[in-house]
Amino acid sequence: MADRYFSYEAMEEIQSGEHGSQVVFYKRTRLEDAGIRRFSEQDVRELLGLGAAAAAALLPARSWPSICRFSSGLRYERKRRKHYADYARAMAAVLRVDDDAIVEASFRSHLDVMARRRFGLALDHVAPRRNSPIDVSGSEQLRQALDRGRGAIVWASQFAFQTLAGKRALWEQGFKAIQISDPYHGFTSTRVGNLTHNPVLRRAEDRYLKGRIIFDRESGAAVTRKIVGLLDQGELILLTNNVHAGAMFLEMPIGARGHVSMPTAPLSIVARRATPFFSMAIVETEPFGRFEAAIRPISDGTSDGARSSAAKRDYARMAALALTARDHLFEHVRRAPEQYLVMGNLGRSMFGSPRGST
Repeated sequence: MADRYFSYEAMEEIQSGEHGSQVVFYKRTRLEDAGIRRFSEQDVRELLGLGAAAAAALLPARSWPSICRFSSGLRYERKRRKHYADYARAMAAVLRVDDDAIVEASFRSHLDVMARRRFGLALDHVAPRRNSPIDVSGSEQLRQALDRGRGAIVWASQFAFQTLAGKRALWEQGFKAIQISDPYHGFTSTRVGNLTHNPVLRRAEDRYLKGRIIFDRESGAAVTRKIVGLLDQGELILLTNNVHAGAMFLEMPIGARGHVSMPTAPLSIVARRATPFFSMAIVETEPFGRFEAAIRPISDGTSDGARSSAAKRDYARMAALALTARDHLFEHVRRAPEQYLVMGNLGRSMFGSPRGST
């Protein structure tokens, strides 16, 4: 299969009897460089939105929901034309939800969440004491894993509030994580935006991090070596579970007939080195009121490390790890689909054919 920018080649298929799912490992080859735009209209809208949110953050908290609701409704028809079809397809494929009224309401809530995400950044800058509290589960298991001295990886799912509140959740529990980041990490992928308002988000995040490692499309092997070195020092590595960079990925079913892709690099590290491996998801349970963050073990690094550590690429072990991470992700997508940043991506397969279900 190929699209405009990449071709996709299936390299290995693993059938999981325990999960009843087929995992396809594939290689992504770049056909054409999409390039990096210098500037876009979205940059202006994001700057204006951040400025307005910063001003509104000083107003009484009771006014915040209506302000974000108004903000999310701007240019609604355009947003709907661009994104609604993919969102509706994913809701049907993953969650079996195809009632138009329900899907429309969920999509509208998704836009509200995105407005509150931007507002949360402004709030953290101008009035951090008004940040919503975060209830965290699973921190003790992570702490016990780190106490063994071999480091740990937390693989964070792409929920809207993970970017800032997720890092704050770890920091407030006493964890000093090192984030692995894309050079254009932030609200925009243009050159101008990366010099203007992306640094605002990165500076906010850095208050809750021990450090940050920047990777690009060509530096995968070097970054992997850095990660391994830091794990040897007992550090906590924070990764976002996305497919923005890299060459090797896997795809597996999620929900009724949806599909999700994940990068293989973290899975390979864990399979070879028996590194403690955790998933993380954070959801907003009360707008401007409370978050819940769940840290769950994918592998505690104690049970089968000796068997896997010698294998260069243990596809079966990597598939098992990915399917456990998928199950954790599905639990939270089912709970709050409107808070998952890339919900629309779950409705299609890289290979155009169904491969089982969760």
